[in-house]
Amino acid sequence: MKKSYFFNFLIVFLITSCTGSIRTDNVDFTQGFTDGNSKVWMVNKTISPDGAVSMRQTLEQEVIIFYQSGKCLLTDLQKLATGEGKHGKVTFNHKSHYVTLSLPRETREFEFEFKNENELILYPLEGSDYTNAMELIPFPELTER
Repeated sequence: MKKSYFFNFLIVFLITSCTGSIRTDNVDFTQGFTDGNSKVWMVNKTISPDGAVSMRQTLEQEVIIFYQSGKCLLTDLQKLATGEGKHGKVTFNHKSHYVTLSLPRETREFEFEFKNENELILYPLEGSDYTNAMELIPFPELTER
C-alpha cells in the first residue's frame, strides 16, 4: 500500500517538475526589421481591402527604412537619395506581432508576419489610417553591368 502512494507521488512530482518551471522569453522582432542598425524594405506589392493587387514601376516603388533607434522613413526610390519622405517613429508590440508607424498626419498600424528573412507581410489593423496590406522585400543587391 505504501509503495503505490510513493509511486503516485513520484509520478505527480515528475510531471509537475517538468512543466512547472518552464521559462518562456518574449521574442524581440526589432532585429528582423532593422538587421541591428537600419534596413531598407521595398514595397513589392500592396493589396487593397477588396483584394486588388497593385505593383508600382521600379523608380516609383515605396521603401520603408526601419532604424534601430526606433525611427523610420517612408519614401520612394526617386527621393531616397535626398532623404525626402515621411519621417516617423516605429513602435512594436512583439507579443501581438503589431507594428505602428507614427508618421506626420497619419498612423499606420499593422499586424506583421515574417514569411522568411526575405519577405515581410504587413496586414492593416482596424482603425489604421492606411488600409492596404503590404508585402515587403529587402532592398535587392544590385549587380554589375
